[in-house]
Amino acid sequence: MNAPIAVLTPMANPTVEREFRALLPPQCDYVVGRLVSQHKDSEARLRAYAEELPHMLEQFGGLALSGVAFACTASSYLLGRAREDAIARELDLPLLWAAGAVRETLEGLSARKIAVISPYPESIHAAGLEYWRDSGIKVAFEARLEIGSDDTRAIYNLDGSESKGAISKARECQPDAILLSGTGMPTLANIDPSGAPPIISSNLCLAGAMLGLTEQG
Repeated sequence: MNAPIAVLTPMANPTVEREFRALLPPQCDYVVGRLVSQHKDSEARLRAYAEELPHMLEQFGGLALSGVAFACTASSYLLGRAREDAIARELDLPLLWAAGAVRETLEGLSARKIAVISPYPESIHAAGLEYWRDSGIKVAFEARLEIGSDDTRAIYNLDGSESKGAISKARECQPDAILLSGTGMPTLANIDPSGAPPIISSNLCLAGAMLGLTEQG
């Protein structure tokens, strides 16, 4: 039996576990831990989640793991790909970034022009757009869902219906794919990975990467 994958999700995020229960088959074994930070500022908190990753893994108490799934897309947006790679090299385990899983999914779809819909505050939303452009992907459409706060934890009050209007507008730009970015935003009712265009999400892509890692083992 393979060792489980450690899923690390922001401390107040209820969405990852809920969606993974629907997206992952029983043979994909995982345990869930929390990314914890005392920072009040959202950007500082999101950066700390990633920068303190070795410390975050201590909560598993030496449990044998087959990999780590980092279920927070915004941390990657703020750090950038070079820092993602550096952090991954510091671990002795395969590290699956949510943003990295999205990149792999887009590559598999041959998607070079995308629409990005996110619930982040303006500065993090902008960092996300820059992340995708730096990855060689054209952003043909972008929309930021209003959460009424600069605190990203307000994302967890969304129910998924908020993105429907933006999805309709995104279709008009004829992107190769529509990305619903953010592991805390409910997306199960809106994703359509086989659609035209495909509608994918951070959680969908990370779940796919986890299943791929399980099958490799």
